[in-house]
Amino acid sequence: MISWAGAGAEKYTWIIYILIVTFIITAVSNGANLTDGIDGLAAGVSAIIGAGLGIFVYVSGNYIFADYLNIMYIPNLGELSIFVGAFVGACIGFLWYNTYPAQVFMGDTGSLAIGGIIASLAIIVRKELLIPMFCGVFLIELLSVMIQVSYFKYTKKKYGEGRRVFLMSPLHHHYQKKGFHENKIALRFWIMTILLVVASIMTLKIR
Repeated sequence: MISWAGAGAEKYTWIIYILIVTFIITAVSNGANLTDGIDGLAAGVSAIIGAGLGIFVYVSGNYIFADYLNIMYIPNLGELSIFVGAFVGACIGFLWYNTYPAQVFMGDTGSLAIGGIIASLAIIVRKELLIPMFCGVFLIELLSVMIQVSYFKYTKKKYGEGRRVFLMSPLHHHYQKKGFHENKIALRFWIMTILLVVASIMTLKIR
């Protein structure tokens, strides 16, 4: 990204790396936070994403699989599988009591932390470019808020009154306003996440 700066620029790539990592963690954390709006949604999506990342962690830490799949081998990364397993287990355990009607809630502290964990795992296994795919639900939730706010401000400035693209943002609230039950919204978002994670895993063989 800074090759245009000429010889010697490579020693400043750590600055670009810090900026990119900060952006990724901030984006995924906020995406997870916005997704945490109805019972069971954020916890279920995060558990599925965590399971998918667990596969990436395992194959990247195994020399034979990494060589076969032509991906970067990262020594001792297999140890991270223990943490990923604990993360997925914690999400599922929380989901047991967070499904509709929820008995416990994670709040901003939990959802922001979950997003940060997912982003950090993706960075550690060098799968940053796949984040928009396996975190697709986080992405559309985040984009729905950005679109809604931007369009509202634009129309308020142009027409004197704010107009909306969605009935309500983030996106899951739009479907609530349309009459969908919380369970149906959560389950369909889980299904979308499963398909996106499977597609992400398929890229291992495609490459």
